[in-house]
Amino acid sequence: MRTPTIGQRIAYDLGRELPRELHEWVVHDLVGHGAMERYLVRFLVPIIPFFALVLLFPGPMPLKIGMIVMMIIPLVVFTVSLSYVWRRFRLAQHGLDPNLLDHNKISEHDRDMYELHYGHR
Repeated sequence: MRTPTIGQRIAYDLGRELPRELHEWVVHDLVGHGAMERYLVRFLVPIIPFFALVLLFPGPMPLKIGMIVMMIIPLVVFTVSLSYVWRRFRLAQHGLDPNLLDHNKISEHDRDMYELHYGHR
């Protein structure tokens, strides 16, 4: 599997499309093992310096830490909540099937067998 160059990787991280020969890497990046972790790192790490700026504000340290925590919690919640939408968009952007994200979901047959065995809740 080919991997993107540093320039291509930066462009990809900023939202650009990669060439067709790197689509296998794109699928692995968005759907493969560790995709969610990579997504979180990609969105959360660049924001850390802005949170560090809060430490420069005047005031007691517990107040500064509290402000940072109050900003980080919604950021993480929204980042996780929108991961599925964002990764589907990136697959579609590259001309790939967005349904690749659904390959780990339970099939209707498996769901029916579960409900037959354990009852409907």
